[in-house]
Formats: sequence, C-alpha cells, structure tokens
Amino acid sequence: MGSETTNMNYKIIGNNDYYHIPISIFTNRGITNVSEYTHLTDDVLISYDNLDNITEAVQILDKHIKNNSKMAIIVDCDVDGQCSAAMMYSYLKRLNKKIDITYLIHSGKQHGISFEIEIPENIKLLIIPDAGSNDTEQCKQLTEQGIDVLVLDHHDVERINPYAVIVNNQASSKYSNKELCGAGIVYKFLQALDDCYWNDYADDYLDLVALANISDIMDLRSLETKRLIDKGLYNVTNKCFEEFINAQNYSMKGKVNPHTIAFCITSLINAMCRVGDMEEKDLLFRAFIERDEEFEYKKRGETENTKENIYQRVVRLCKNAKSRQDNQVKKLLPALRKSVNNDENTVLFLKGNNIPSVFSGLIAMKMASYAKKPCLILRKDEENNIYRGSARNFDNSYVLDLKADLLKTGLFNWCQGHANAFGFEIKAENVVEAIKVLNKNIDSDNPLPIDFCFDYGEFNIGMISDVTSLENCYGAGIKEPLFVINNIVLEHSQGVVMGKNEDTWKFITDDNIAIIKFCNPSDDKVLDFLNGYDDEMCINALCQLNVSEYKGVITPQIVILKYEEVER
Repeated sequence: MGSETTNMNYKIIGNNDYYHIPISIFTNRGITNVSEYTHLTDDVLISYDNLDNITEAVQILDKHIKNNSKMAIIVDCDVDGQCSAAMMYSYLKRLNKKIDITYLIHSGKQHGISFEIEIPENIKLLIIPDAGSNDTEQCKQLTEQGIDVLVLDHHDVERINPYAVIVNNQASSKYSNKELCGAGIVYKFLQALDDCYWNDYADDYLDLVALANISDIMDLRSLETKRLIDKGLYNVTNKCFEEFINAQNYSMKGKVNPHTIAFCITSLINAMCRVGDMEEKDLLFRAFIERDEEFEYKKRGETENTKENIYQRVVRLCKNAKSRQDNQVKKLLPALRKSVNNDENTVLFLKGNNIPSVFSGLIAMKMASYAKKPCLILRKDEENNIYRGSARNFDNSYVLDLKADLLKTGLFNWCQGHANAFGFEIKAENVVEAIKVLNKNIDSDNPLPIDFCFDYGEFNIGMISDVTSLENCYGAGIKEPLFVINNIVLEHSQGVVMGKNEDTWKFITDDNIAIIKFCNPSDDKVLDFLNGYDDEMCINALCQLNVSEYKGVITPQIVILKYEEVER
C-alpha cells in the first residue's frame, strides 16, 4: 500500500455492519454459519477412504514391512516437509523399532527427488511426503532400479506420473478439502495404517499437522483444516514444537495461534531450511523425531560450559540462522527496490542471478510486498537459454491466482507449487512476450477490498475489542479486517515522532488510543505537519485495529497503512 498520500481506491467486500464486527468479518470471508465455524467438531473431518490410492499405499508399505525391506524418507525443505517426514518416520519406528528406515535431507531449498538426493544402496521403498507428484522422470528411473516409490503429497499435479503410488488430495475428486498440506495427507495415511495394524497412533501427531498447515498457509476457511489445527494446538506434545513455543513465548505474548506461530516459529524453521548447513538441518530433523540428546555449550561471555538439550540447541541455531538470513537479504533489497520504483508492469520480472537460489522465494515475497505487485525472480540457465525461479504474490492482490495467470499465457514451460507461491521455468525468448501478455490481461487498478468504512465520529474503542477477540482465528483465508476511517483529526499537541530513524509518528487521543504509522518517507505529510506549527490536520485512512503491549501496558491502536489529507 506504500506511504504515498494519493486518493485511495477501495471497495467494501461485503457486509459493512461495523456495529457487529465479528459476524461481519466471518461473513465477508464466505463463512455463513458463524456458530458452526467457531464450534467445530469432528463431524467436519473427511474419511481417508476418499483419497485415491490410499489402499494401494497401505498395501505397498505393508509389503515392505513384512519383507524387512530397507526404506528411505525424503525430508522436504520447509516446515511442512519437516513435519510430514517426522510424522512418517516416528510412526514407523513406533510401529516396530527394527524397521530399517533412513532419512534423506536436501542441501538447499530443493523439493522432491532433487539431483543431489542420493538414494542409498539396497533401498526398496522410497517415501516422499509433501512432494514428488510431478517427479515423473526420477520416479521412472527409480522403478527401473527396482525401487518402489510412495508419494504423500498435496501439490497440484502438473504431470502424469504412473511410476509411483501417489496419494494426493488435489488429484482425488472425492476428497473435497484441497486446503490440506502434506502433513495432513500423511496424517490421513497414518489413520489408514492405524486401521490396518489395529493401532491408535495417528492423533498423537496432530500438533505437527497443525504446525505444518499453518506454515504452509493453508486456507483456514476449510472446516476440516481448521478443525485439525484446533485439535493440534490444543494438545502440543512434540518436544521440538514445545521448545519453540516456550522459547518464543515473549514474542508470541503467551498466545499460541496461527498468527503467532507463523510469525514467530515458522520463520525460524524456514530460515534454517534456507541457510543451515547439513549438520544443522540433520539436527533439526532429529529434534522433530524426538531423539533426546545433550550437548556442551559455552554461552557468549562465559568461561564455563553448560549443557543444553537437542531442542534448546535447535531453537538457538534456528534463531542464529534467521539472523544470518535477514542480514544477507537486507543487503540485497535496496538495489532491487530502487530498480522497481518506476516499473509500470503489472507483474514484476526481476533478474536474480546475483541472488542465492535459497533466497529466491523470500526475495520475491518481500519485493511483492514492497511494490504491491506479483513478483518473479528469474535465474538464467545460460547453457539451455531458459530462466527458472520463484514467484510470489502479496496480500490483497489484484491477482487472485498468479500461477493460473502465468500458465494462461502459454509461454511458461511449467509452474509448480501453490496458487501464489511456486516455482517456474520459461524460455529466455518468451520473457518479453510474457510481460506484454500479462500487462494486457491483468488489471492492476482493481480496488482494494476492505471490510468497513465509516467516519471517525462513529468509531469507538469496542471496535478494537471486537477485532482482537478473533485473534485465534486469523490466518490464511481469515485475514485481519481492513478499515477505511474518514475525517480523523490529528492534533499537533498529541503527536510525536518516534523510532531510530525518526520515521514513525504517533498521536495519543484523549481516550488513550494510539493512532500510529510506521516507516514513513522523509516527505511524509504528517511528519511535515508535526515539524510545523498548524494545530490540526485531517486525514482519511486505510488502517487496522489492534492493541500494543509494552512492559505490561496495553494500548488500543489504530495502525495507519495508507492515508490521504483532506479538508476537515
């Protein structure tokens, strides 16, 4: 949305009943039965029998267990991949400690059967959770070597793959929930194994199912997905997940919900997947499968060693990885931001050969958020004259399904992943034409969807309470509401300039409500106002409502995202 103070283009997406904010938020997001949604039961869960090939999947695993086959699991390189593989590995070892199974870890941010995954000798079954549906050629080569392949995936199926037993909700017409991540599909498979072996183990992994669905940004409007998340967060037992929650308790303000997990835990694990070395990634997976270990550790500034368990060590190393990642990304962003300031294309195409491949998706996400445009980071394969890379969309985008829009051009070799977060390949000679077609087909002037619009005279503090009362519900598909509040009068005597760079302004009203806007440009009009002598300034503002907690003091806030100066 930026910091510019031009006229705001918006539309109310549904019910503008700001006297009943909680109900309006749900109905505006397509949830008509609010009572059902907020009191879900297991009645909304779908039987694993609706997944294609689930019986064959159980049979092939059972065959290899009975044959004492050597098996391997690929650990995909994100939170969903970690959780999916950990669930599968832990279940099998719980089923029988003597099962001969190993795990294989990516060196970078690859997915599925990447070129650097080496399958050990004598492996007879390869299990690929959270990936593999489209790895047709790799699966063919494995079957020719006498290796069976079992895929437990949730990504769109772009290619026919007859060389693996594939369980995938996207490819199963009878399984209506398409918003279930890889760990969700593994959970369904474990339920089927429970029935096969007369066990009751699957539900013990629901905490990892919850973490994975949140981290993979699955839509919380799916009743089944929301129910599984609720159940998983109600009873967190995985020691690694528990330690992340404990260590991040201050940042999460003691609240364990999709929003706090995504920002305070998912980001740490993903950083390790991007920049951690093989030893650190192996440690992370060992923690998720709860291998209790203890290490010597010398804290900075101390002379004596202390002991830390594997879970404490993993959280500490993930925090270090996040710092390394953020420092590297911070160095790359200024030049990229400068390069797009005058870009008039509806979709950003940015050359990324100087960007480490592990950062392609992260940089694309940050640039999309900065420019408020979908963004593609392209890395050139000079030998084949093609570009590959990562594509990301931004919140409240004028593009609903970026992957579908790219595929409609007919100019991309492939796009694989989620609707608004995926990888792609395109011939170099097609790039310019793709930009032209997208400029023609995509309307970037679509108004921003908002929930409520009213005059500041109608605002009351209870609205902030209504918004924050739903904090455990916010996540993918259930976004925090956007407000346009008109005729906000800012009084000079109530305003201050804050922040290390003195680029944040805040006004404390007579009702002790903070009106605040962060990270403003040097020519921001409110900053000019505060540096001047006028008594008042009036604005219309796009904003969100929340509360700030600092040293035990709770302050209701109107957080300004974008504004325009108007006559009072």
